[in-house]
Amino acid sequence: MSKAELSIIDEVESALRIGSAEKGLETARRVTDLFLSSAGSFDDEQIALFDEVLERLIGTIELRAIADMGARVALAEISAQLAPIAQAPPSVIRRLANNDEIRIAGPVLQESARLDDGELVRIASSKGEPHLLAVAGRWWLKEIVTDALLARRYPSVSRRLAANPGARVSGNGFAVIVGQAESDPELAVSVGVRVDLPRSCAANCCARRRTRFAPACCRARRRICSRKSRARSPPLPPASRARCPVSAISKAPSAPSQVSRHPASSTRRRCSALPSSGAMKKPSPRWRCCRSPPSR
Repeated sequence: MSKAELSIIDEVESALRIGSAEKGLETARRVTDLFLSSAGSFDDEQIALFDEVLERLIGTIELRAIADMGARVALAEISAQLAPIAQAPPSVIRRLANNDEIRIAGPVLQESARLDDGELVRIASSKGEPHLLAVAGRWWLKEIVTDALLARRYPSVSRRLAANPGARVSGNGFAVIVGQAESDPELAVSVGVRVDLPRSCAANCCARRRTRFAPACCRARRRICSRKSRARSPPLPPASRARCPVSAISKAPSAPSQVSRHPASSTRRRCSALPSSGAMKKPSPRWRCCRSPPSR
């Protein structure tokens, strides 16, 4: 064991004897930094030593954290630093994961590889929704863990599990999710695109979605289509429709269009629609304002 490690251990013993909160926080940070600096080179005996020292320090800090915001912040920092370390002290990780403060437990619950399936199942069965959400966001989950999470029937946890491709879900777990998806469109979409969704659950999910959401979609589609048809061709009032026969409506002159900015071009268009055979009538005085009358 190096001199630095021996000095840290002596400092820990001194901090525990004195019982000062500031001294304990400072020592815990120094021990954590020392472990992180050479975590990959420590053997099992050295990791066990750090595990014992840090757990004792964290135990004293947790007592202060109930009323001290600085202690809670320090524990949250230690949790975030140790969570991605594969060789992190296991007892320290378990203690942090079982903390009631989600800011302290969240990082290790979501990321630490030191938590086995048994510990995750115990946490899923005893902790609240924030802790379950953190567990549901882990990059890899076995069916025994997802079953324990889904047994609590939190919709937010089910949505996170359905959207997590690394979470393996059993048939019973999918049955729970599909049942919740009946009243949760977002969950229905997330579970519907999973490649591991059993065929029976997929058929049940599609049937429930059609039964619940199809009538509303059809009603909305009919309203949209009716609005578009009214906007394109506004119908005549019922009274006018009763007085005018169909032939009269078809021969009735169209409503006057908006006045064109170029009267000459509009007049040319009307003349081009005249029949080509027969004598042309004498142009009306309106042609006098045109620069070039239409060709005969």
